[in-house]
Amino acid sequence: MKKKTVSAVLLLLCCLLLVGCQSHDSQEHSSSHETTTKTTTRNHSSENQGNAIASSSTNANESSAVKATKVDDKTTGVMLALLVYPDWLKNYIGTKCFCYCPASENKMGGRLAGYSYLTANGDPTSYLYYKVNGDVVTYTVWVPGENSVADGHYETKTVSLARLEKDYYVTQSQKDEVNGYVSKLNDEADYAKKINN
Repeated sequence: MKKKTVSAVLLLLCCLLLVGCQSHDSQEHSSSHETTTKTTTRNHSSENQGNAIASSSTNANESSAVKATKVDDKTTGVMLALLVYPDWLKNYIGTKCFCYCPASENKMGGRLAGYSYLTANGDPTSYLYYKVNGDVVTYTVWVPGENSVADGHYETKTVSLARLEKDYYVTQSQKDEVNGYVSKLNDEADYAKKINN
């Protein structure tokens, strides 16, 4: 009996320690990310944010008549941006600062490690982080605080890849639109080299 109690207490302590470390890493990343960014490059209307939050709350494991195909990571990111921030995508796509970064090149640590992202290279609100695991797309965005961007926090949500494809990648005109956006994405590493020279 004593051995089981000690094991349970140790397990609980380990869990609490991991939660505390993750929270600390997240706070360190957000403050360092704020100081390295220059300007806000995205202005979302509260209506678009409300729509994105409402539509993204759908259960990622919902059954769908559409079977997810194997679209690449960039295409997934564009479809996700059409769901979460359609105006942002349409306003910045094709500009030199609008970029894609694959997870393998993402230098972020903590909670953002292992995520690919689309960015307009501004403050934390100009990043859409995402990763795909089977049919589940997990995405993380920075939500500004009531008084400033710096007072905000990260929010993580999920959506099914099948839903993204059903909503944005069924008809030929939808595929042409999405593929057109994908073709206009710049590589984040190339953009970083250009601005640092």
